[in-house]
This record gives sequence, C-alpha cells and structure tokens, in this order.
Amino acid sequence: MEVSSGRHRNGGPLAGFLRARRKQVRPEQHRLAPGAKRQVAGLRRDEVAFLAGISTDYYVRLEQGRERRPSRAVVEGLCDALLLDAAAARYLRELAAGEAAAADGGGAEPGIDGARLAAVRQLLASMTVPALLVNRRLDIVGSNALGALLHEGLAPRDNYARMVFLAPRAQSFFAEWPELARCMVAALRAQAGYEVGSGRLAELVAELSAHSVAFSIAWSEHRVYEKAMDRKQLRHPRVGPLTLNQHVLELPGGEGHRIWAYHPADEATSRALHQLASSAMPFDRPGSAPVERTE
Repeated sequence: MEVSSGRHRNGGPLAGFLRARRKQVRPEQHRLAPGAKRQVAGLRRDEVAFLAGISTDYYVRLEQGRERRPSRAVVEGLCDALLLDAAAARYLRELAAGEAAAADGGGAEPGIDGARLAAVRQLLASMTVPALLVNRRLDIVGSNALGALLHEGLAPRDNYARMVFLAPRAQSFFAEWPELARCMVAALRAQAGYEVGSGRLAELVAELSAHSVAFSIAWSEHRVYEKAMDRKQLRHPRVGPLTLNQHVLELPGGEGHRIWAYHPADEATSRALHQLASSAMPFDRPGSAPVERTE
C-alpha cells in the first residue's frame, strides 16, 4: 500500500500494481498448468515474463522498482499477460509514463488554471441538476447549490472518498454502500493515475486506511474503475429514496478535473429533487451557496 511520498519501500506505484495484479490472474486463464506445488496465488513471475515476452530478471526488476523505464512494447505485453481491461491498461500506461518522468526529475502534481476553475464553477451554478467538480484525488473543489443539498447530512465534504468512508451517515445514505465503496476506491486509483504516489494522495490513503478496514482491503487489491455513467441509489434524509444517473464529464485540458452531474432516473426522483431545490433550509448547514474550495 502506497502511504508515503517519494520512493516507496515496496518499489513504488508501478511495482505495487504489478505484484497485486499478478496474483489475481489464474494460470488456467492462460491455459497454463497450475502445478501441484504452486506456492503463490496467481501467476509466477517467470510466467508473467514469458507471457509478456521479456526476461524473468527484467520483470523481477520491474516488480522491485529497480527498473523504471519500461518500453511501450513491454507495457503492452504486461497488459496482455495480466489480462487487464481497458481501464486498467490505461492506468498501467500512465504509471509507466509517470515512473519515467519521475526518473527524469519531473512528475510534479498538475493543477488547473484559476480562471478556468472559476469559469467551471459558473457553469456548475447554471446547471439545473445536482453537480460537483472533483479533481484527481476526488477532492470536491466545486458544487452547485443542489449538489450541496444532495449530500447534506454527510461530513466531511471536502473529499468524496472521505465522505463515503468516514461520514457517520454514509452507509445509510448510500443504499448500495458496499459496492459503491469498492468502486470508489477503484475510481480513486484510476483517476489519480501516477499521482497515486504523490504526497497529498498518500496522506489521504493513509488516513482512510487507518479509519476504514473496507478501504484498506480494497486499496490493496489495485482494482481500477472508470465510468462515463453510473446509477446511484441514495436515501436522502429529507426527501427519501433517490435514483440518479451519474454522468462523468471530463474537462479537456483540465488536468484530471471532472464534473459529476446527477440526473433523475425516474419521475419520483425528479419530484424529490424539485422539493429539495425548493427547500428553504438545508439539513445540516445554513445557506445554499455553491461550494468553492482552494486547490
């Protein structure tokens, strides 16, 4: 688990991802004989190397973090050997590119231009459905009034992962919390990309791991999840059950910032959102101004 900044004792994000995903591939999936004396879960290192078309020694160096510049051909071979889906393959490519950048002295955390951020917040305010703006670490850096009201009763609300795992009411608010929690961890890893090794994200991972066993277990699995649309079932404290289609809109050139817009999936939810929008008093905090958070 990556919980410290800089170079990690376990070899870094790329090495950790390779070790975890290797254990999740069964030999039979590649038509390999499992063998009677197999002592490891999943594939052995020499099997991954064979399937990826590289030497075992080179693959071992990758898993130990001693090799930080895998070529594109090597990365594509590893994607095939580890049976990565499209989201996980993109993540591995980004990790490999990030390792190379770090080796060259780069790898600074990206940001978003202040003027661009202000313009996006104005866009959020004009939207008629609940909407949030999140960055690569799932910090909530903007919200329209209805987006804030949708998540009322939950705290802390500075980061969506903190809200899911640390808010006392989260497991009753999110009707399908166990599945949501697993997806949230996988989405955090996918969205963070190479920032998975950055100091600020490492602090968030350490905090969530210390307070949530569910987060710690899910994070160690190195699952990756990307979505353009998802269905959310919520139990709002004032307007009751809500069924929402969550649309994920990535900002071109936005350094990983995304708008999450929640559209009602049925008439009952549409009426409930109208009731929420018409409400004069939010559930747990005064005012309903759009949220603004400094990057």
